Amino acid sequence: MALKLITDAAAPLVTAAEVKRHVRAVDFSDDDDYLQSLADVAANHVDGPEPAWLGRSFAERKWQLIIDGFPAGKCGRITLPLPPLKSVDAFEYVDIDGAAQTITDFRQFGVASVNSAGFVLPAYNSTWPDTRIQPEAVKITFTAGYATIPQAVKHAILLLVAQWYERRENASDIKLTEMPAGVSALLGPLKHWPS
Repeated sequence: MALKLITDAAAPLVTAAEVKRHVRAVDFSDDDDYLQSLADVAANHVDGPEPAWLGRSFAERKWQLIIDGFPAGKCGRITLPLPPLKSVDAFEYVDIDGAAQTITDFRQFGVASVNSAGFVLPAYNSTWPDTRIQPEAVKITFTAGYATIPQAVKHAILLLVAQWYERRENASDIKLTEMPAGVSALLGPLKHWPS
């Protein structure tokens, strides 16, 4: 299984202006680029696929799930990572003759559910088609992300940025790779545990 980013988010999860207000650096602009860079790194720490901590797509993005074939039994579910699922945009596979095909008749579940990952199943009274035995025979393009980014996520990113901005040096008794307790408390309830 592979996951490919097709279309990135239109805007950052946290803007430079929000970061500046949080770290009280609104009176000068010397650090604007640096602060936005820290915000982007912090966002990548929590948003998107592994190694991101939460396993969710907070910003709306288009992804492609690439798998080698359909589930055994030919009617099993295909889970789409990075909840919440907004839509399944394209569903393609390579048939046994090596020709590219499109599936238009399938069932999708978990659209707009923030509690679980979305998934697809074959149409009623149907099974998944046969594929050529080759890597990357099935590609599902989908859109995932929140309509509005949860405030807990924004605040956690701001807390991370503030810590990193204040403690730029490597010589500190605080490990910068560890999640601060406040950030963990904010983000813990949002962690997606794949089944």
